[in-house]
Amino acid sequence: MTSIFSGGLSRYALYGFAIAVIAVLMATVAAVMLSGKALTLANLYAAQASNPMLMALDLMPFIFALWAQGLAAGFSDEKAGARSKKTDTEQSEKLALKAEARRLEQEDTLTGLANRAHFLQQLDASLRDAELNRTRVGVIVLDLDGFSEVNDQFGAATGDRVLKSVARRLSNATENTGSILARLGGNSFGLAIDALQSTQALEDLAQRMRDVLVPPCTLDKLSLNLAASVGGAVYPDNATDSFGLVNAADGAMQHAKAGGGGFELVQTAIPVEDAEMHSLSAELRTAIEQDQLVLYLQPLIDVQADEVHGVEALVRWQHPRRGFLPPGEFIPRAERAGLMNELSKWVLRRALEYNAALRKQGWSIGVSVNLSARSLLDPDFPDLLADLLATYEVPSEVLTIEITEDTLMSDQRRTMDVVTRVSNMGIHISIDDFGTGYSQLTYLKRLPASEIKIDRSFVTDMLESDTDMAIVKATIELGHALGLRAVAEGIEYENQSVKLRELGCDIIQGYYMGRPMPYDKLCEWLAEWQLHHQPEAMAVGESARGSY
Repeated sequence: MTSIFSGGLSRYALYGFAIAVIAVLMATVAAVMLSGKALTLANLYAAQASNPMLMALDLMPFIFALWAQGLAAGFSDEKAGARSKKTDTEQSEKLALKAEARRLEQEDTLTGLANRAHFLQQLDASLRDAELNRTRVGVIVLDLDGFSEVNDQFGAATGDRVLKSVARRLSNATENTGSILARLGGNSFGLAIDALQSTQALEDLAQRMRDVLVPPCTLDKLSLNLAASVGGAVYPDNATDSFGLVNAADGAMQHAKAGGGGFELVQTAIPVEDAEMHSLSAELRTAIEQDQLVLYLQPLIDVQADEVHGVEALVRWQHPRRGFLPPGEFIPRAERAGLMNELSKWVLRRALEYNAALRKQGWSIGVSVNLSARSLLDPDFPDLLADLLATYEVPSEVLTIEITEDTLMSDQRRTMDVVTRVSNMGIHISIDDFGTGYSQLTYLKRLPASEIKIDRSFVTDMLESDTDMAIVKATIELGHALGLRAVAEGIEYENQSVKLRELGCDIIQGYYMGRPMPYDKLCEWLAEWQLHHQPEAMAVGESARGSY
């Protein structure tokens, strides 16, 4: 009885009580009227007092109230159970989604192995334990030999199937060894071994990995023979951090590949200067996360219209101990450490942030960003660009992606897919360092590019070298024939800019117009440009402020 009233008197009990009271009143009224007496309160009371049936009916309101309260309590318990079950289900679904997101962050989507980022995280933890316990850690880097030929001859889909097969074989070979197997990227795989007993154990494991690749890989009607070059490195002999250890093993693998394949172990202790460079790789990740990088911007001038066309974004590193580092000192480390995606995202975010700020000041100019091959092989990269453009409310046609010839030629099928998707968004594609790579004109003709950049090596001596002059002129004419803008970089003198204008070059870039500079200095430079290049009769307006 107590439990059904534990939540208080329910409205259903009140409804039941009221209905029963009304029924009792109606029965009493009917009894008075049937007796032929007047309908007064005295007669109603007398009928109640003299009629045993009516007296029994007086208990009905309380019985109805109790019955309704019991039903309400039952419904309440059922609802509470349903709510509890729903809450438990939702909680389980949230936990499952979090687990799936965590798995996707740690797993290579193609092979199901650990990805490079997760591999390095696990390796970091292993190195911390090794330092405490004074044990050794081994790392193996395996790279398939001649894999690019598989992609070229049989297509990327077949190449992906080969990689999946290799991943399964390597998983079987390293099972129950207490090691971590990962796909480091492309056709490279990595293995980390905790508490390494000896270098011989490392060599034995490397040989086992090579042996499982010996049987031909059979796919439909194809039978492919696989081989791999393998490199090994040991902590603390060859490096003291995860990036350094992987780089050391990768260097040994490259040396083995140059010698015809096989396995090679780093034999010598790492020199002090190399150790510093490995440390630099580890510090670069922190620099990206803690915003130690600085974005410089160099003006791009429309030499025909004599107006600012845009700026190129160039990253620099303000290292807390080593001072100001130019890109040549850390970009190669970022590439070898697998940090180019993170670095490219940082540059894109900051470049679009600055462009949005310039647009608010009335400067409708573009911004160019250099990209690595790794970004072009990422099928999610166009989605990232779309999100960033939406975040900073920058029109897609403002952004130009610069890609070198060699990057475009590294994996034509995949790069063509990503570049086409990016171009379809309205983003411009620029072929950087044109003339220094090995691109094929038939391939370039199919590319949805907007411009070609003539490499500075041709521009620098074009006034002294007839050959360089001929190359620059021919490149400009080729670009125009293909419907592309021609951009020349490395302009350091006025006579170079004058000649390029005569040759029909569209955009020029170099120290003569403006050096790379931080955002605040660029704002000052733009104000100075506007002061000296705006016609006197023209009021300050949008037409004098760029071409986008």
